Amino acid sequence: MEKNIKSRKELLKIYDQVGDFSEGMALVYQGGKSFHIYPDGSPAYKEKFDDVGPFFEGVAWVCNGSKWFHVYPDGSPAYKERYNQVDSFQEGTSRVKKNGKEFHIRHDGKPAYKERFDATELFSDGVAWAMKDGKEFHIRPDGTIIN
Repeated sequence: MEKNIKSRKELLKIYDQVGDFSEGMALVYQGGKSFHIYPDGSPAYKEKFDDVGPFFEGVAWVCNGSKWFHVYPDGSPAYKERYNQVDSFQEGTSRVKKNGKEFHIRHDGKPAYKERFDATELFSDGVAWAMKDGKEFHIRPDGTIIN
């Protein structure tokens, strides 16, 4: 049976802010907390976070205080590790920050490579920009530097 889909106007009567739908759910803000909802306006899970991002590749980033990680549509953590910052997944990896360094992780939360950089960008067409010790270059998903 199809659920009752609510319009943005109807959802804004329930929630303080409503984001766009991505992979069947929208992020919302209510009372200083964030979470995801279904098109009928019902919460996708019970947990409330300080901030959340949209779903990409089956997971969404969330944070509580300084602990950032990804969750599945039911709100359960995708992995045990916690980071200082994470981005949405793109091309099978997510850019993360931990202890002042940046790198990419796979869906299991494990690093995609051993190297740590001062700054990185998301992967696009199999390459990402990175910087270390003032030098800029591109890397492959396994961390190999492209000269």
